[in-house]
Amino acid sequence: MRILLVNPSQHELYGGLKAPDHPPMGLAYIGAVLGVAGHEVEIVDMDADGMTKESFLELLKARNFKIVGVTTLTPSFSKAVEITKLVKETTGALTVLGGIHPTIMPDSSLAPETVDFIVKGEGEITMRELAACVESGGDLAQVDGIGYKLSGKIVMNRARALIQDLDSLPFPALHLFKTRSYTYPDALYSPTLPVITSRGCPGNCTYCNTKDIFTKRFRARSAKNVVAEFRHLVADYGVKEIHIWDDNFTTLKPRVLEIRDEVKKCGLDVKFAFPNGLRIDFIDEDVLNALKDMGTYSIAVGIESGSQRILDVIKKGISLEKIRERFSLIKKVGLESWGFFMIGLPEETPETILETIKFAIELDPDIAKFHILKPFPGTEVFAQLSSKGLITSTDYKDYGIHTKPAHRLEALSGDDLVRWQNKAYRMFYLRPGKILSQVLRLSTWNRIKLNTVTGFTLLRKVLGG
Repeated sequence: MRILLVNPSQHELYGGLKAPDHPPMGLAYIGAVLGVAGHEVEIVDMDADGMTKESFLELLKARNFKIVGVTTLTPSFSKAVEITKLVKETTGALTVLGGIHPTIMPDSSLAPETVDFIVKGEGEITMRELAACVESGGDLAQVDGIGYKLSGKIVMNRARALIQDLDSLPFPALHLFKTRSYTYPDALYSPTLPVITSRGCPGNCTYCNTKDIFTKRFRARSAKNVVAEFRHLVADYGVKEIHIWDDNFTTLKPRVLEIRDEVKKCGLDVKFAFPNGLRIDFIDEDVLNALKDMGTYSIAVGIESGSQRILDVIKKGISLEKIRERFSLIKKVGLESWGFFMIGLPEETPETILETIKFAIELDPDIAKFHILKPFPGTEVFAQLSSKGLITSTDYKDYGIHTKPAHRLEALSGDDLVRWQNKAYRMFYLRPGKILSQVLRLSTWNRIKLNTVTGFTLLRKVLGG
């Protein structure tokens, strides 16, 4: 069958800013599995492909797809539904929604009449079995992991078991992407492409949905399988830099060392970065040296707060002193560092936010990101805030990374959170030494190009514009 997989526009997630061109790796994995099963698969990435409503309709009319699958996060849900409406207006294709939002909110994701199916959890095997069932006219009740409508009622099949052997999955079907311009802000070199080497995170953080889709169980690809994909990207796509998108790559220290050994054994000449973040309690000097030894130049870590009380409230499971100790190791080893901080966590006050800003200045990562908490539906933090009447918006469009706050706190309004966010950026970046260090970081032409727009955007923000 002809199957179309769609990544809806991410524009609204970024509050009107240009969204980074991140390849939709979930679709690439599903596309690979469907391709192996013999289906003719296409992927459309609405933003990266410059796809308009008109050009999308032309594609639908020309290709006679039998299934159109759309991946969706919470803030892009309305865009995903719009796509299903266009499909139904134009073709007789079946529509499927998958990704984190349908997994967390399955019933409401199925509610729009233009949505035929939802996929809960990992989608590769489920989509393959659903396609086979549709093609053969089989019994939908036998397909684990899907939801659908039957006689006007929503039916949820039993949950799909986790994929036990991640090595059994084919490499992502990057050849299905229409653009070759994917990169990542701040990358030293181009082309840059991501790799996902594991699934799951053992953390208990109250603001995170990962444990609801991949669970807390850590599943990992073998070192040989991972490095084989690295070699594939270098040989077939000319990649000069690889970004690891795992939820927590360093969960198993021996595996980190084994991947390092495999990279060195094959003489792979490529740079690595970890922009998705590592749990700082899962790194030590041996791990950091191994990362650097395999070609890593930059890592990000989630710190969240400079208040021990707030860290305990969100179940981060680490002390400020341990963060200081581990962060000093990052600098000792000589890796570039990103620190992720949150503003507006439960029980936050102006005093705890100021503690966070001062802690960020003390640690002094190369890059600090201060994001206002987004209390995603299904998380523990959403339930906490909702029970106190502190959720101020149920419009999913407000749950993007740079959109207006969707909640308030007892001591802080949504506008207060924005003002504190701007203050955090001013206090951190408008220091003479930090300004100089930001200029000195622009060591390659690729990084200069990527940081120009981001730099001006940040400057407007820190100046309150």
